[in-house]
Amino acid sequence: MWEYLVVFISDSKVAEDQKEIDVHLDADTFTEKLNKYGEAGWELVAFTWETDGAKAAFKRQKSS
Repeated sequence: MWEYLVVFISDSKVAEDQKEIDVHLDADTFTEKLNKYGEAGWELVAFTWETDGAKAAFKRQKSS
């Protein structure tokens, strides 16, 4: 049996203010946050970029 978690990770919006900067400027910040969920036993199953950040879905085996 699985349990699921969906989280929204906010973006700093720096890239919106400075068009010459890559829109995924905060990728390292996203990676750090995703790694924290991984350390807690969550497996990333979906990731989508949104206007103000990204949405991530995780799953892990439910403890009995």
